[in-house]
Amino acid sequence: MTDRRYAALQCPVCGASPEPENDSCPRCGRHLRSPGGVVDLLSDDVRTEADWFAGEYRRLRILEGWVDEQGHEDPAGGHPGLWRGRTKGVAETARILSGRLGDAPLVLDVGSGGGWAAGMLAGAEVIAIDLLDVRAKHGLSVRGDMLRLPVRDHAADGVLYAASLHYAPIDAAVREAARVLRPGGLLIALDSPLYPNAGETAKSVARSRDYYANVGHPALAARYHPIDVGVLRQALASAGFDLERLVTRPGWRRRLRAGPASLVLASRLR
Repeated sequence: MTDRRYAALQCPVCGASPEPENDSCPRCGRHLRSPGGVVDLLSDDVRTEADWFAGEYRRLRILEGWVDEQGHEDPAGGHPGLWRGRTKGVAETARILSGRLGDAPLVLDVGSGGGWAAGMLAGAEVIAIDLLDVRAKHGLSVRGDMLRLPVRDHAADGVLYAASLHYAPIDAAVREAARVLRPGGLLIALDSPLYPNAGETAKSVARSRDYYANVGHPALAARYHPIDVGVLRQALASAGFDLERLVTRPGWRRRLRAGPASLVLASRLR
């Protein structure tokens, strides 16, 4: 029986679906297995930048305490205080997905990091997609770009961004999510920075630039895209989404980690 996850994927060269037991594309012969053992569907024209980002990102996460001593980004190995709100957010996401999408929905975990979220999405068929060459403990691990997801049009039931939606310009990220989601599919984003207006968003950019410089990774500032709520609403509407829920928590609630710092739930209308 065909694995639904593999059938939803496509080779960046010829568009054919990879096969579970084949490290090469069945149509064009391109090698599709990374050194880390994941399905490699990253386009060659972005590979150099992706490798650079993956290295910088991993070193920063180790410094911040999100990963274990082996460099795996996972709640089991990172600092519990950092992970508390985020894991609560994914638990809430799992309840939404199971309640809205039925049995065994196909969910893309975009910007999956260590692939930890897939283990919390019980009952879902998960494709964990990231620039990092990291084999997730759960789900099907794929190396790919969130701006050019290696996924067929309208193939997914849900798209999850767990603290990752802000790593691409919001208009482009939302358009790509709309492309891969079926009508009625869900976009859920949590723990991305949301700001009420352009002025607050600009202040966040400046703060982040200083932060990345102070921790020794100044170039990462260019990959950080804090989200203006007004721009987010417009992007979702333009891409054919109905914004059903938008939650942002004030600073004191974030410090208590009562839940994710932000939560966005939108459904694909057309």
